[in-house]
Amino acid sequence: MITTLIGIVACERDDDEPFVNRDFSRLYISFSDYTTNPQVASPPNLGVIKRADSTNFGDVNGNFQDFQSRTFGGNAITFSPAAQRVFMSSINQVVSDTSLQIFTVGREGNLANNGKIDNKHANKVTGLVYYPSVDVLFGVDVSSSTIISYDIPKNRSGYMKVSRRFVIKDDLLPWAIAIHKNIIYVSRNGNNGGVDIYEGLISRRTDTLFNDVKPTRSLRIADTHNIQGMSLDTVNNVLALTDYTTSGNTTSGRILLFENFSELAKNGGNITPTRVISGANTGLIRPSDVALDFKENSKYLYVADPGAKKVFRFLKTASGDDKPDSEFSYRNGASTPVGLSLDSR
Repeated sequence: MITTLIGIVACERDDDEPFVNRDFSRLYISFSDYTTNPQVASPPNLGVIKRADSTNFGDVNGNFQDFQSRTFGGNAITFSPAAQRVFMSSINQVVSDTSLQIFTVGREGNLANNGKIDNKHANKVTGLVYYPSVDVLFGVDVSSSTIISYDIPKNRSGYMKVSRRFVIKDDLLPWAIAIHKNIIYVSRNGNNGGVDIYEGLISRRTDTLFNDVKPTRSLRIADTHNIQGMSLDTVNNVLALTDYTTSGNTTSGRILLFENFSELAKNGGNITPTRVISGANTGLIRPSDVALDFKENSKYLYVADPGAKKVFRFLKTASGDDKPDSEFSYRNGASTPVGLSLDSR
């Protein structure tokens, strides 16, 4: 869940990371499921689709590897090729767990427990992104409307003091986070939500607490209600956001796509999606995270939907009530995907 990205949210490529086309596409998925029954083993809460762009996207037996981490139900997730680490937060609902787990990644994408960061300020982290230029892990704690950061996080194991906290004081909740060229992008959840843009936060390297942090620019999207996941594709200049609405007992989801996003981001104010994926055929119910494939001429975008208990793959050209190109479910639909992070090179 989740971006860059978150999730929330998604993995965002860092500017200092060389873009090397090795022709593979791995999709890391966090699952929020956890059981407190001591007689029943908790289901795997993390996994990777080995070839997310292949024809056997939904093949659990041939194209998916699960992993049981020490997290009590996964939430936000991000992978960094520069760090060769996956970072994941806990859903922190069934069992109290305010740790951020750290995993190493093998040559074939296989995962191993590596360490963790324990701190009460990771109470409900919905967005994570690692920025290798400064060796800092950034997160969004939605419970306190705070952007948190941890310096030199890769090999931590145990309690770690938050390096900096940026408190956002308004009615919209921060959710997912992405970084490009030292600029932080944060998706905002609530009525008429959108994206806030922060310049200069990364350079603030001394004080621990910054109260009432204001964005440099705010982008607002009319008639949105539950924006969560965000993916910022800086190669193809596209932004994707998840949103859903609830009416009575019915919930319907959608994906908002903004092409030529760098131009939209130059000024604050209202922005309008270039395309919207929504409708009964899409299968979207309550999407929580989205991941765009960054490669030039890539074909797909991916959506985690805990309401549908599926990960959907859509063509990047999809619009309106288009059906997914493919879909993935785990444990016959019993597992609940919430966060995505795509490693596509």
